[in-house]
Amino acid sequence: MESRTAHVMYMLKIVGAAYCLTVAALFGKSAFDIDKFLKYVALASKYFFWVWISVSIFRLLICKILRHFLSKGWGADCILLLGCTNEAREYSQLFKDNPQLGQKVIGIVEESYGPEKTFEGLQILGTYADLPNLIKKNNVQAIIIAHRNNSEKKINEILYWVAHLPVKVYLVPSLWECAKNFKTSSQPMLVRSKELQELFVLNLLPWQATVKRIMDIATALILLVLTFPMLLITAIAIKLDSKGPVFYKQQRVGLYSRAFTIYKFRSMKLDAEKDGPQWARKNDNRITKVGKFIRKYRIDEIPQLICVLKGDMSMVGPRPERSVFIEELRKTIPFYASRLKMKPGVTGWAQVRHHYDNDIEDVKIKLGYDIYYLSNASILLDIQILIRTIYVVLAGKGAQ
Repeated sequence: MESRTAHVMYMLKIVGAAYCLTVAALFGKSAFDIDKFLKYVALASKYFFWVWISVSIFRLLICKILRHFLSKGWGADCILLLGCTNEAREYSQLFKDNPQLGQKVIGIVEESYGPEKTFEGLQILGTYADLPNLIKKNNVQAIIIAHRNNSEKKINEILYWVAHLPVKVYLVPSLWECAKNFKTSSQPMLVRSKELQELFVLNLLPWQATVKRIMDIATALILLVLTFPMLLITAIAIKLDSKGPVFYKQQRVGLYSRAFTIYKFRSMKLDAEKDGPQWARKNDNRITKVGKFIRKYRIDEIPQLICVLKGDMSMVGPRPERSVFIEELRKTIPFYASRLKMKPGVTGWAQVRHHYDNDIEDVKIKLGYDIYYLSNASILLDIQILIRTIYVVLAGKGAQ
């Protein structure tokens, strides 16, 4: 929970902004009568000063009540510590001595089982492989990695188990060097003079997330209406070109590993995956004649707007992948599962900067773009990506 000073200063910013707007309005109304304007300003100053004092006191009173509940352990976020180390001991004691922070450590998870059952009064709950079950069972909101092993490989192994879950991941200072390769997706946090590094932070404020969702719905509806004649022509062309259904439906993995059905225009032959799942290749002979055209201009992607309206996808985000590929890629590519902390998108930074995936190297390149989007997400960036998508589509820079 933020300090009292932070709450008071926050209210000062809000009231101050309202005061400035009011003064500007008064100036526009009585700019030719200075005495009248100054009188209004004096009244406004007195009014907003007492508004600031009153609202700040009310806010601090609410915070005091919340701190009381938190000190009793009510409503606190659950935290798991990884590793029986001195740093784990320090953070455990820190949260124990400061219950008003609203965070409590419920146990320790170790790399492997040992004879010890407890550490500094905390129960050792299991190994890293048990993390997914422990997080879901105990409604864990955050984990703090504080183990002795300072190799990036070991961090990758932990992220393999948790990166796809709705849980915050923190590193203690001694392990920050391990995060040098993904600093762009991390953010420092101060907890009572002790620092932690949060990994894979989606920098979207709540109001921005709401605006993003409104933009998604509005954009999807407009595009479906505008492209309806083209969609009808495409459906007829696909039916005349090759045997099989017009639409291609498939299970994909979305936000926090939730499965959903994706819809696309079919661009490949009916038996395209008779030998099992595989990536599309350059000059892929499985792609139909109509399929080549609609893939080049991204027309095959338009039915995904239905997924946007349903809330399974966003207009902007990483491409949704199939579970079979995710399981394969997350074992070999560091931080690949971090893509699952974002809602998948019809288009995205990776899509407008790189072509369709043809091999593992393409996946690695696009992952870099996805992580960049994760750490720099904003409404303005979404608008920029949507504009660049229009250029990509009109220029025919689709599958190569």
